[in-house]
Amino acid sequence: MIQRRRYPFLLLSIVAHAALLGVLYRVEPDQQRIQRSREQSLVDAGQRLTERARLEKRVRDMARIKSQLESGTADKDDEVQFSAQPRTPEELLKEARELSRKIDEIERNDRAERLAKLLRIPKQKALEKLAQTTKPEEPAGAEAAKPVDAAVKIEQLEAKARDALARRGLQREQQQDGTRVAAGELRSGSAARQGGPGAQVGGAPAGAKSPGGLSMSSVFRTIDAFMHSDRAGRGIEGNIVAGNHDDVDSTIVRIPEVPAGARVKGTGRIVGPGGPYADRVYVNRWYLIGPFERKHGDAWLAPDPPEQAVVLDAAYRGKDGRLLKWEYVDSANYPLVPPQAAEEAVYYGYTELMVDKERDLTIWVGAHDDAQLWLNDVLVWRGRHVAKGPFYSEVKAADNPHGRDYNFSEGKRVVHLRQGRNKLFFKLSNGLGALFFSLVLTK
Repeated sequence: MIQRRRYPFLLLSIVAHAALLGVLYRVEPDQQRIQRSREQSLVDAGQRLTERARLEKRVRDMARIKSQLESGTADKDDEVQFSAQPRTPEELLKEARELSRKIDEIERNDRAERLAKLLRIPKQKALEKLAQTTKPEEPAGAEAAKPVDAAVKIEQLEAKARDALARRGLQREQQQDGTRVAAGELRSGSAARQGGPGAQVGGAPAGAKSPGGLSMSSVFRTIDAFMHSDRAGRGIEGNIVAGNHDDVDSTIVRIPEVPAGARVKGTGRIVGPGGPYADRVYVNRWYLIGPFERKHGDAWLAPDPPEQAVVLDAAYRGKDGRLLKWEYVDSANYPLVPPQAAEEAVYYGYTELMVDKERDLTIWVGAHDDAQLWLNDVLVWRGRHVAKGPFYSEVKAADNPHGRDYNFSEGKRVVHLRQGRNKLFFKLSNGLGALFFSLVLTK
């Protein structure tokens, strides 16, 4: 009784605090659910944007194929999806169908010209002969009336366009080698590489010109580069760990020797007027995203969304369920270390290199642990941690000048850059411990 008089509001206070804690307990999960819901909406939107960007890339590739079939050259594919307003799949499908129709027409005219020369008949007569043996195309109205998955159809049309380009490449190669194919061997598919019955080896002059005015070898190289854009470039130089899981250079990788004479260092992404005057430029400005969940040894088995399409407005779900967005990083320190360093994870980087004129440069690449680098959508570097123990030891040594000299490089390669904008994209896989990526340019 005395206690109740001394603390008349104690029981009421306890009850009030308990009620408040109950309310907070219920409000906090509600807030978390709302936050998770918002994040998931961003992730879902990011997936849709990425898928549409992939479809746009397929349609752009079809346009480049059409350009190559027409003139032997391709328009530059330097578009990157910054906008969150890509075209709808239906709009892309409509353009893909129109491009496919034009590619079919180019192929038909090309076959007619070759058939007319072989049979010594007018081209119109050759077109009529081809029409008799060609399966009629499905009317546009009937095609539109069918329910269709736009993504699947665009993929099919792009594959068909690539087949057409492959056939053109084989034809150019045969012309360059002087192989003449008899009329009976002309097929809608690609001709055999070996001359069959009636094949003749003629004397096609070296440097023969295509209808577009380019040499046959130049045309074929252009087509070959497009068809194998996911293949690492040729001409490996220096101590480079290159290859896939079954093809690894076992050379002991060490930091290459760099002449210690007058060396001018610089950072940035511009080569030529407007850029730093330097003979060793560290590329330090990137859009970065990561970490994505991936066991170190499994990093190359499946691509994450950024590897499928660069959509800088998109958000994705990453390691430990965290929300990932592209982040612009202007690194004041060397080498480049992703902001959210994590083990057993994958990171991606995108930037653009501005070049005053077309030129060859040497790229020096180093990574802890593994890295791939694409230049204008062509894989030019693929390094793995195999045999990189000496390289890691030198990187970690406290008494070496490599960090000062922008030289945490495990190897080098000469690459060709076009005038103007060049796209750079890297994939970095980290196992345990340290994490960094280094890209340095020299003449």
